[in-house]
Amino acid sequence: MVAILVALTFILAVTIDALIRKRQRAKVPVSAIAKPIPRFPLGYFLTPGHVWLNLQPSGKLFMGLDELIQRTLGKVSQISLREQGEKIQKGEVLAVLSQGDRDIRLLSPINGTIEKTNVELEKSPQRFLSSPYRSGWFYLIRPTNLSESLGNFAIADKAKAWWSQELKRLREFVQLRIPQEALAGSTLLDGGPPLDEIAEHLDQQTFEEFEALFLQRYDFEQQKEQ
Repeated sequence: MVAILVALTFILAVTIDALIRKRQRAKVPVSAIAKPIPRFPLGYFLTPGHVWLNLQPSGKLFMGLDELIQRTLGKVSQISLREQGEKIQKGEVLAVLSQGDRDIRLLSPINGTIEKTNVELEKSPQRFLSSPYRSGWFYLIRPTNLSESLGNFAIADKAKAWWSQELKRLREFVQLRIPQEALAGSTLLDGGPPLDEIAEHLDQQTFEEFEALFLQRYDFEQQKEQ
Protein backbone atom coordinates (compact mmCIF):
# COMPACT_ATOMS: atom_id res chain seq x y z
CA MET A 1 0.00 0.00 0.00
CA VAL A 2 2.82 2.37 0.95
CA ALA A 3 4.61 1.54 -2.28
CA ILE A 4 1.49 2.39 -4.28
CA LEU A 5 1.12 5.74 -2.49
CA VAL A 6 4.78 6.56 -3.13
CA ALA A 7 4.37 5.70 -6.81
CA LEU A 8 1.22 7.82 -7.12
CA THR A 9 2.92 10.72 -5.36
CA PHE A 10 5.89 10.48 -7.74
CA ILE A 11 3.61 10.40 -10.81
CA LEU A 12 1.65 13.40 -9.50
CA ALA A 13 4.85 15.35 -8.85
CA VAL A 14 6.18 14.60 -12.33
CA THR A 15 2.85 15.63 -13.89
CA ILE A 16 2.73 18.92 -11.97
CA ASP A 17 6.35 19.67 -12.89
CA ALA A 18 5.62 19.02 -16.57
CA LEU A 19 2.60 21.34 -16.47
CA ILE A 20 4.61 24.12 -14.82
CA ARG A 21 7.38 23.80 -17.38
CA LYS A 22 4.84 23.90 -20.20
CA ARG A 23 3.28 27.10 -18.82
CA GLN A 24 6.72 28.68 -18.40
CA ARG A 25 7.61 27.89 -22.02
CA ALA A 26 4.33 29.37 -23.19
CA LYS A 27 5.18 32.66 -21.46
CA VAL A 28 8.48 33.09 -23.31
CA PRO A 29 7.90 35.66 -26.08
CA VAL A 30 8.90 34.78 -29.61
CA SER A 31 11.33 37.71 -29.59
CA ALA A 32 13.29 36.05 -26.80
CA ILE A 33 14.22 33.06 -28.96
CA ALA A 34 17.75 33.38 -30.31
CA LYS A 35 17.77 34.08 -34.05
CA PRO A 36 20.44 33.53 -36.69
CA ILE A 37 22.62 36.38 -37.87
CA PRO A 38 21.80 37.66 -41.37
CA ARG A 39 24.50 36.41 -43.74
CA PHE A 40 25.78 38.25 -46.79
CA PRO A 41 24.81 36.57 -50.09
CA LEU A 42 27.60 34.72 -51.88
CA GLY A 43 28.25 35.87 -55.44
CA TYR A 44 26.37 39.16 -55.07
CA PHE A 45 27.79 42.67 -55.28
CA LEU A 46 26.89 44.76 -52.24
CA THR A 47 26.56 48.54 -52.07
CA PRO A 48 26.81 50.99 -49.13
CA GLY A 49 23.05 51.60 -49.34
CA HIS A 50 22.42 47.86 -48.92
CA VAL A 51 21.14 47.43 -52.45
CA TRP A 52 22.50 44.18 -53.91
CA LEU A 53 23.41 43.50 -57.54
CA ASN A 54 23.51 40.06 -59.14
CA LEU A 55 25.33 39.86 -62.46
CA GLN A 56 23.73 37.79 -65.22
CA PRO A 57 25.53 36.21 -68.23
CA SER A 58 23.85 38.84 -70.43
CA GLY A 59 25.64 41.61 -68.54
CA LYS A 60 22.37 42.77 -66.99
CA LEU A 61 21.90 43.03 -63.24
CA PHE A 62 19.18 41.89 -60.91
CA MET A 63 18.78 44.36 -58.07
CA GLY A 64 17.18 44.24 -54.61
CA LEU A 65 17.59 45.12 -50.92
CA ASP A 66 19.76 42.91 -48.70
CA GLU A 67 18.56 40.79 -45.78
CA LEU A 68 20.25 42.87 -43.10
CA ILE A 69 18.05 45.88 -43.81
CA GLN A 70 15.04 43.77 -44.79
CA ARG A 71 15.02 42.15 -41.34
CA THR A 72 15.67 45.46 -39.62
CA LEU A 73 12.67 47.07 -41.32
CA GLY A 74 10.35 44.12 -40.78
CA LYS A 75 6.85 44.36 -42.24
CA VAL A 76 6.40 46.57 -45.29
CA SER A 77 2.85 47.55 -46.23
CA GLN A 78 3.63 48.76 -49.74
CA ILE A 79 6.46 48.81 -52.27
CA SER A 80 6.43 51.45 -55.02
CA LEU A 81 8.71 50.71 -57.96
CA ARG A 82 9.67 52.54 -61.12
CA GLU A 83 8.40 51.41 -64.50
CA GLN A 84 9.99 49.17 -67.08
CA GLY A 85 11.91 51.16 -69.68
CA GLU A 86 12.77 54.06 -67.36
CA LYS A 87 16.32 55.31 -67.21
CA ILE A 88 17.84 55.67 -63.75
CA GLN A 89 20.79 57.70 -62.56
CA LYS A 90 23.10 57.03 -59.63
CA GLY A 91 21.68 58.67 -56.50
CA GLU A 92 18.09 58.87 -57.78
CA VAL A 93 15.25 57.29 -55.80
CA LEU A 94 15.09 53.69 -56.90
CA ALA A 95 12.12 52.47 -54.87
CA VAL A 96 9.95 53.53 -51.94
CA LEU A 97 9.02 51.10 -49.18
CA SER A 98 6.08 52.17 -47.02
CA GLN A 99 5.75 51.14 -43.41
CA GLY A 100 2.53 52.61 -42.08
CA ASP A 101 2.82 56.38 -42.55
CA ARG A 102 6.60 56.17 -43.05
CA ASP A 103 8.37 55.97 -46.39
CA ILE A 104 11.82 54.44 -46.84
CA ARG A 105 13.63 55.69 -49.95
CA LEU A 106 16.23 53.53 -51.64
CA LEU A 107 18.78 55.15 -53.94
CA SER A 108 20.14 53.72 -57.17
CA PRO A 109 23.84 52.80 -56.98
CA ILE A 110 24.24 52.75 -60.80
CA ASN A 111 23.22 54.38 -64.06
CA GLY A 112 21.16 52.26 -66.40
CA THR A 113 17.81 51.32 -67.88
CA ILE A 114 15.13 49.22 -66.20
CA GLU A 115 14.64 46.15 -68.36
CA LYS A 116 12.09 44.54 -66.07
CA THR A 117 10.20 45.54 -62.92
CA ASN A 118 9.06 42.93 -60.40
CA VAL A 119 5.42 44.03 -60.36
CA GLU A 120 4.57 41.07 -58.11
CA LEU A 121 6.22 42.94 -55.22
CA GLU A 122 3.74 45.78 -55.57
CA LYS A 123 0.90 43.25 -55.39
CA SER A 124 2.41 41.28 -52.52
CA PRO A 125 5.19 42.99 -50.50
CA GLN A 126 5.53 39.81 -48.41
CA ARG A 127 7.47 38.24 -51.29
CA PHE A 128 10.24 40.71 -50.47
CA LEU A 129 10.15 39.74 -46.79
CA SER A 130 10.20 36.00 -47.39
CA SER A 131 12.96 35.91 -49.99
CA PRO A 132 15.00 39.12 -50.50
CA TYR A 133 17.49 37.46 -52.88
CA ARG A 134 15.07 35.37 -54.94
CA SER A 135 11.43 36.38 -55.41
CA GLY A 136 12.16 39.67 -53.63
CA TRP A 137 14.23 41.26 -56.42
CA PHE A 138 13.16 44.76 -57.53
CA TYR A 139 14.51 45.19 -61.05
CA LEU A 140 16.50 43.72 -63.90
CA ILE A 141 18.80 46.57 -64.98
CA ARG A 142 20.86 47.13 -68.12
CA PRO A 143 23.77 49.21 -66.77
CA THR A 144 25.14 52.08 -68.82
CA ASN A 145 28.71 51.01 -68.13
CA LEU A 146 29.04 47.56 -66.55
CA SER A 147 32.70 47.64 -65.51
CA GLU A 148 32.39 51.13 -64.08
CA SER A 149 29.18 50.20 -62.27
CA LEU A 150 30.56 47.12 -60.54
CA GLY A 151 34.01 48.54 -59.82
CA ASN A 152 32.63 50.64 -56.96
CA PHE A 153 31.06 47.78 -55.03
CA ALA A 154 32.02 44.84 -52.84
CA ILE A 155 31.98 41.12 -53.58
CA ALA A 156 33.54 37.99 -52.03
CA ASP A 157 36.06 38.77 -49.24
CA LYS A 158 35.56 42.52 -49.55
CA ALA A 159 31.79 42.03 -49.21
CA LYS A 160 32.24 39.77 -46.20
CA ALA A 161 34.46 42.31 -44.42
CA TRP A 162 32.08 45.17 -45.18
CA TRP A 163 29.08 43.08 -44.05
CA SER A 164 30.70 42.38 -40.68
CA GLN A 165 31.45 46.07 -40.27
CA GLU A 166 27.85 47.02 -41.13
CA LEU A 167 26.47 44.43 -38.71
CA LYS A 168 28.60 45.95 -35.95
CA ARG A 169 27.57 49.48 -36.90
CA LEU A 170 23.88 48.55 -36.90
CA ARG A 171 24.18 46.88 -33.51
CA GLU A 172 25.80 49.97 -32.06
CA PHE A 173 23.00 52.08 -33.51
CA VAL A 174 20.41 49.78 -31.92
CA GLN A 175 22.07 49.77 -28.50
CA LEU A 176 22.46 53.55 -28.38
CA ARG A 177 19.03 54.58 -29.63
CA ILE A 178 16.50 51.94 -28.66
CA PRO A 179 15.32 51.60 -25.03
CA GLN A 180 16.89 48.51 -23.52
CA GLU A 181 13.56 47.42 -22.04
CA ALA A 182 12.26 47.10 -25.58
CA LEU A 183 15.08 44.64 -26.33
CA ALA A 184 15.03 42.70 -23.06
CA GLY A 185 15.37 38.95 -23.48
CA SER A 186 15.93 39.12 -27.22
CA THR A 187 19.23 38.10 -28.81
CA LEU A 188 20.82 36.70 -31.93
CA LEU A 189 22.45 33.29 -31.86
CA ASP A 190 25.87 34.85 -31.25
CA GLY A 191 24.57 36.75 -28.23
CA GLY A 192 24.32 40.13 -29.95
CA PRO A 193 21.33 42.47 -29.77
CA PRO A 194 18.34 41.75 -32.03
CA LEU A 195 17.89 43.26 -35.46
CA ASP A 196 14.48 42.01 -36.55
CA GLU A 197 11.85 44.73 -36.90
CA ILE A 198 13.76 47.27 -34.82
CA ALA A 199 12.33 50.05 -36.99
CA GLU A 200 9.07 49.81 -35.06
CA HIS A 201 10.91 51.02 -31.92
CA LEU A 202 12.26 54.17 -33.59
CA ASP A 203 10.70 57.59 -33.25
CA GLN A 204 10.51 59.68 -36.42
CA GLN A 205 13.76 61.56 -35.86
CA THR A 206 15.70 58.36 -35.13
CA PHE A 207 14.05 56.63 -38.09
CA GLU A 208 15.28 59.40 -40.40
CA GLU A 209 18.75 59.07 -38.89
CA PHE A 210 18.68 55.32 -39.55
CA GLU A 211 17.65 55.95 -43.15
CA ALA A 212 20.46 58.48 -43.65
CA LEU A 213 23.13 56.28 -42.08
CA PHE A 214 22.27 52.99 -43.74
CA LEU A 215 20.21 53.62 -46.89
CA GLN A 216 21.23 56.95 -48.40
CA ARG A 217 24.77 55.99 -49.40
CA TYR A 218 25.14 54.53 -52.87
CA ASP A 219 28.90 54.64 -53.50
CA PHE A 220 31.86 53.52 -51.35
CA GLU A 221 33.82 56.64 -52.29
CA GLN A 222 30.86 58.74 -51.20
CA GLN A 223 30.76 56.79 -47.94
CA LYS A 224 34.42 57.61 -47.26
CA GLU A 225 33.77 61.31 -47.89
CA GLN A 226 30.98 61.28 -45.31
